[in-house]
Amino acid sequence: MAVIPTPSRPPSNSARFASLTASSGSRINVRSQPTVNSSTPSYGLPGDKVKVIQCVQDRDTPGSDLNWCKVQFVQSKAIGWIRSDFIIFTDGGE
Repeated sequence: MAVIPTPSRPPSNSARFASLTASSGSRINVRSQPTVNSSTPSYGLPGDKVKVIQCVQDRDTPGSDLNWCKVQFVQSKAIGWIRSDFIIFTDGGE
């Protein structure tokens, strides 16, 4: 029987947990769509725990190596999009 190796990281489309990061006291915009041009119906704070549902490449800035990630807040269950430079992935991912 062949043994199939387990990937060290989950595929980018599987949910995983992370924390938000920014300067102390900052508010992190939670957007309705994965773009800076969308509305910001809510915000997160540094240290908030989120479940990352999906990530897509940032298309706002040509050549950007950032992603937009659809997240669900662990405590409030609110869902929205946050740019990846405000997210600390527990698996060291994107």
